Amino acid sequence: MHVEHISEIPVDPFADDVDAAFEYLVSQLEGADPFVDALERLAAIERDEAARFAEKAEIYAELVSQHLAAQGQGCSLELAIRSLSAELAIASRVSDRTIQARLSEALSLVMDFPFTHHALQGGAVSIAHARVVMAEGAIIADPKRRIDYESAVLERAASVTPGRLRRLARFAAEKSCGIGFEERHAKAAEGRSVRCYETADGMSEVVAVVPTVLAAGIMDRLTQFGNAVKSANPSDPRLLDQLRADVLCDLLLTGQVDGEPHAAIDGIRAEVSVVIPFLALLGEGDEPAGILGGGPIGLSDARRLAANAPSVVRIIIDPVTDEVLATDNYRPGRKLRRYLRMRDGRCRFPSCNRSPWRCDIDHTIPYSEGGQTEAGNLAHLCKRHHTIKHLPGWSVRQISPGLLEWVTPHGIVAADRPDRPVRFRAV
Repeated sequence: MHVEHISEIPVDPFADDVDAAFEYLVSQLEGADPFVDALERLAAIERDEAARFAEKAEIYAELVSQHLAAQGQGCSLELAIRSLSAELAIASRVSDRTIQARLSEALSLVMDFPFTHHALQGGAVSIAHARVVMAEGAIIADPKRRIDYESAVLERAASVTPGRLRRLARFAAEKSCGIGFEERHAKAAEGRSVRCYETADGMSEVVAVVPTVLAAGIMDRLTQFGNAVKSANPSDPRLLDQLRADVLCDLLLTGQVDGEPHAAIDGIRAEVSVVIPFLALLGEGDEPAGILGGGPIGLSDARRLAANAPSVVRIIIDPVTDEVLATDNYRPGRKLRRYLRMRDGRCRFPSCNRSPWRCDIDHTIPYSEGGQTEAGNLAHLCKRHHTIKHLPGWSVRQISPGLLEWVTPHGIVAADRPDRPVRFRAV
């Protein structure tokens, strides 16, 4: 045997394909179809996920029931759920608003839509189908009408997609709700709002929840303005979506439409907080500019903001610990408030990201109990978590300036420090 010649044995590059084809043919002879087998396995996983979702809903509902019983008679359901959500959020490191949404969904499923809950337990419907049934049936206040609606819609859920089921469920709910559209529309309009969500690469989404007739009018008006800008300057490279976005910013920030991209930024008049790593002052750093409470922004946008702002705050950051070393202002005033905004950067509840501009500056030890108005006894709390701080069983203390320790009603302890940038060590 000449071992040294083994490497010279020719290798069939199609051997793997031949083996796979052979195995497939064998499986066909044996009556098994890999494709069908994969579908069956996926279906089993879907059924298992549905059952687990139903089980989690039961647990959430039990927790709410236990919490209400512990609080005693006269306890506000809203405050009880808020307190429970906050405690579960600390335990699971999830936003308490997310937890509260899960609790509300669980209560709705278990208490208001029992047939849907039962269907999930048996894997008869998917989670997506169940959510459609609940969302569209939420307008039905009468329990008997809701059961009739639920039974009818669930019969169709097994044979249609969630998207098609939504259309069917919406019509069924309209017939069953017993409340006129105008009355429901008036109630829904009370929830109109505008929210901003930061995304990646220095961008954000501004979402407005408004009556449909106004939304349609806004889109049509933006389209008209965008087309007008394009007609006036056919060489403008912007797409219609980009033009609509720029026109929206122009109108809101300056009150008029400008043909230039990002012209609306010149309409911003604000106190600009520019984060500066200490090494950058020495000309040795290359970290991007940032806005307090937000992510990185383009340097050109930062320069334009600074040029137009009536006051500019400079924040000096330690290169190792990222602690705020100092703040200054070309027009001094309210130094302590400014320092706290720079130090905290958000609401200081462990799971909250609310901007400090939308928070209260809270005395950790109440002023009425001798708490001092100083950095070591002050921290930003949004109204939601300012309320939770004073609910039964909750406590918070400031171990050192900026380091808060929260204790929940069940004794869970969570330390909250101001956020620091993620850094990578040199290898």
